[in-house]
Amino acid sequence: MVTRLLLLAAALALSGCGVKGALEPPPGGAQAKQAEEAQKTGQKLDTTAPMVPDRKLWIDHLI
Repeated sequence: MVTRLLLLAAALALSGCGVKGALEPPPGGAQAKQAEEAQKTGQKLDTTAPMVPDRKLWIDHLI
């Protein structure tokens, strides 16, 4: 009985861990500032993709 209650409590606790949707940029980051400026002019900036360029590593050719 105690085991079932612990499993139920763990399931309920873990079910609220995620937020559905895209990740939000950090509040002080460059992408958030650009989105703020774009919002002032009435445009919408896509913040779902990171602004970091795709950097290749030496091990990438193995994957």
